[in-house]
Amino acid sequence: MKNDIFDFKRFGNYFVTDIKNAIANYGWSMIILIFFGLISFILVGLINTIFAYNWEDILNGGSIEWVHANVASRIGSMVGAATILIFTAPAKCYGGLTDKNIGSDFLLLPASRLEKFISMILICCIVIPVVFIMGYLLIDRLICMVCPETGNSIISEVTSTLNLILAEGDVPVELIDRIKWTSAIDDTWMIFLFFLLGALVFKKSKASKTFLVGVAITMFTSSVLLILLTPQIDKIDTYYFNHASGKTEEELEIVALNIVDKMMLFDTIFDITINALLLTGIWFKLKTLKH
Repeated sequence: MKNDIFDFKRFGNYFVTDIKNAIANYGWSMIILIFFGLISFILVGLINTIFAYNWEDILNGGSIEWVHANVASRIGSMVGAATILIFTAPAKCYGGLTDKNIGSDFLLLPASRLEKFISMILICCIVIPVVFIMGYLLIDRLICMVCPETGNSIISEVTSTLNLILAEGDVPVELIDRIKWTSAIDDTWMIFLFFLLGALVFKKSKASKTFLVGVAITMFTSSVLLILLTPQIDKIDTYYFNHASGKTEEELEIVALNIVDKMMLFDTIFDITINALLLTGIWFKLKTLKH
């Protein structure tokens, strides 16, 4: 009976099949998004060059040099590409399950519902983001190697900026340690799972409908949280102000770190709760999938 629920060999075979289907459904889109940095690098450089010179002087024999896109524009391009990825990948990879023919084929695949669920989550939350990030940063690194004038690569710029902040001592090292990278990962998974659930719920215009629902939910929850948390924020301000009187810099740092700890704890609990609800919704949607 246990073998009917989860079998490692069967799951491995299905996972490979699922990855192949994801490549077939989203492969070209992924390639375009990975090379989006190169495309935007060329376009931004072209626009910068066009507006950097007086073309009347150029036509009269003046020289011209290519004006490269800086690291800020390349980071912006990566954020834009990542946003498109999150909005479109779940619907492209699994949105077809609401179709009668594709959904029927999915139900007939030799794997348990749990194995299909785990494979779906791994591909959406691990495989797709990792492939995109590694591919995008590799292309960005190659751009910087070919055109050193464009400045540091994205990963080098982020690392050097963080090291500079720590070296200047404006932000305590302990504060950086408390701002967990896992928080950003949890938030990213939350959005992926939300769009995956939308891909399984809506039959048409999946990404756009999910986006609109997300905007409505965000506006509602933001309003509620603002009402609920404003008194707490005022208490934190008062607490910090009261403890600031006559305190040394080290003592004030401890107070600030305690506040950050409470904020990070709230964020962690919130992310875990929402992700658990989304996973539950996806599971029950798969469980009730019939054609």
